[in-house]
Amino acid sequence: MKKRYYYSTYILLISFLLQSCGEDDLYIPIAPPAVVVNLAEVPYPKLSDYHFFNGDIKNQNPSLNVIPYEPASSLFADYAHKKRFVWLPSGTKATYNGDDNVFEFPIGSALIKTFYYENVQPSNTTKIIETRVLIRKSDGWKAYGYIWNNDQTEATLETTGNGVFVPITWIENGVTKSVNYKTPAQTECLTCHKINPSHSAGGEITIPIGVKPQNLNTSYNYSGTSQNQIEKWKSIGYLGNDVPATINSVVNWQDISQSLELRARSYIDINCAHCHREGGHCDYTPQRFNFSNTNLLSFGVCLTPIFNIPNNPFVINGGNANQSEMIYRISSTAGAEMMPIIGRTIVHEEGVQLMKDWINSLPANCR
Repeated sequence: MKKRYYYSTYILLISFLLQSCGEDDLYIPIAPPAVVVNLAEVPYPKLSDYHFFNGDIKNQNPSLNVIPYEPASSLFADYAHKKRFVWLPSGTKATYNGDDNVFEFPIGSALIKTFYYENVQPSNTTKIIETRVLIRKSDGWKAYGYIWNNDQTEATLETTGNGVFVPITWIENGVTKSVNYKTPAQTECLTCHKINPSHSAGGEITIPIGVKPQNLNTSYNYSGTSQNQIEKWKSIGYLGNDVPATINSVVNWQDISQSLELRARSYIDINCAHCHREGGHCDYTPQRFNFSNTNLLSFGVCLTPIFNIPNNPFVINGGNANQSEMIYRISSTAGAEMMPIIGRTIVHEEGVQLMKDWINSLPANCR
């Protein structure tokens, strides 16, 4: 385990050592730079300017109080892997706002998410594509994208607002896959990260997606020690005691020890609920895909879609996945038909199969 030093506690010790040791015998470790999030200056031109990571930043070794986290289920993004981190200003806490709502973060907070691929061809290497940074300012969350260079030594701020394309070929579970990976344009970021809770003109605000109690109430391996993530955040002062002991939590959709229903609902929640919710981008549709919604009709079962697709009479056609609008859309790559509408360019085959299995397990009573 890498040691971190707290230098302010060493002043007296160093003074003693200076008196008792010769300079040639004395080793004083150098403090890593502190995280820098100056709200008057961000976004910085380079990812390294924030000092979120120690040493070579491609190793993603977090600085002091930059905490890695992982939701129970991850949103699909063309099979990209992700590393996520959170940082809060000293002495501040996030507060609870419901199991399926994101925590309320203090001003100055930062959420960092790096997208990368493993087994990249032709040399089976790891390649980092982008790092997205969300920073909580006084007027809300701001999203910034950083694109990594080919040498993997630095990521620079994407300033065009249009995103970039990065062609990549890799091996996934023994199968060679290729995509023209698209980093999101600024407007695309806001499509998924917006909510209009008041349904008013100009009432849209930007919010994170995954940092909800229901997603983080699971264990994470912190340098060899497994600990519940919410308890970890409490232990370092990032959360207080306002978080309830019992949380209605999603599961890892890949965990076959969990029920098929829980896995499917968890998958839908992380991939669809941020748009299909009150005030979300797809608020105009009747379905609500948040995990806490137990109303099967509004969840889509036997619900007539607002857009007619031949031979798909219901959003979720119980017992008949192949005639369900949901399966049609998540199996499509056509821009006018696919769901989610952004964030992927290929089909998530494993996710589609999961949803087919669940829909086919439902009673066939849609009429």
